[in-house]
Amino acid sequence: MWNKKILLADDDQDDREFIREMLEFMDNDVRVDCVPNGQEVFDYLANCSPNNFPNLILLDYKMPMMNAGEVLEKMQRQRLYGKIPKVVWSTSDEQTHINRCLNAGALRYFVKPITASGLKAIAGEILELCND
Repeated sequence: MWNKKILLADDDQDDREFIREMLEFMDNDVRVDCVPNGQEVFDYLANCSPNNFPNLILLDYKMPMMNAGEVLEKMQRQRLYGKIPKVVWSTSDEQTHINRCLNAGALRYFVKPITASGLKAIAGEILELCND
């Protein structure tokens, strides 16, 4: 049984697999559950009891149905999800996207790396946030 659970929302299957595999490789006590869009984050959470919420939610910015900014803003209005740490990772380095997410409650905003060492560094920071 895992002691930590991360919910990952990303519409790019390859990106989901890269970060999921890296997180689980770096910490065999973590399980990563994946959904392909922002709306499914809420569907997933609706099927969890509050004491079984993920330890962290990792959101891609550019997703269909709801982007990370929209997910974060909706979560801000729902007290039930307020205590779950949220992190964004995206190919977008647009300052408006970064500001929107940080203002809506994201703890960090990472630009998706292009190297394995970059992915490992981001995964390490995510795991640290998951342990807090």
